[in-house]
Amino acid sequence: MVKEKPAFLPPSLRPSRRYIVYEVVSDEPVDYNELMNSMWYNILEFLGELKGSELDIWIMKNLYDSSTQTGLIRCNHDQVEFIRAALAMIQEVGETKAIVRVKSVTGTIKSAKKNYLGFTDLTDFERPQQ
Repeated sequence: MVKEKPAFLPPSLRPSRRYIVYEVVSDEPVDYNELMNSMWYNILEFLGELKGSELDIWIMKNLYDSSTQTGLIRCNHDQVEFIRAALAMIQEVGETKAIVRVKSVTGTIKSAKKNYLGFTDLTDFERPQQ
């Protein structure tokens, strides 16, 4: 019995993604779990369950920086404006008054990390050629 390898979609058939870089502006520090609950509540309240499922949204926990209160959301490329509108509706996170400001929309995680989230990679520290 020969096991077949799983068939992966080639890049041309995969759905296009966009990455939304956001910043939370508030008087007090905001907890990530309360922020995520507030985001999901506003998305479902504003867009409903049917449209919310079409967004294919993923709020990335490992890229949320609690000191600067910035983070990243992945979504479908044609649904960015719906998410921007839902994020603009946020007025409170938990008990704290807060707003979510979209800083940028990028096509790759790498460009979002490098340009907006302050991540650097080892190529920034290469030795000059002599």
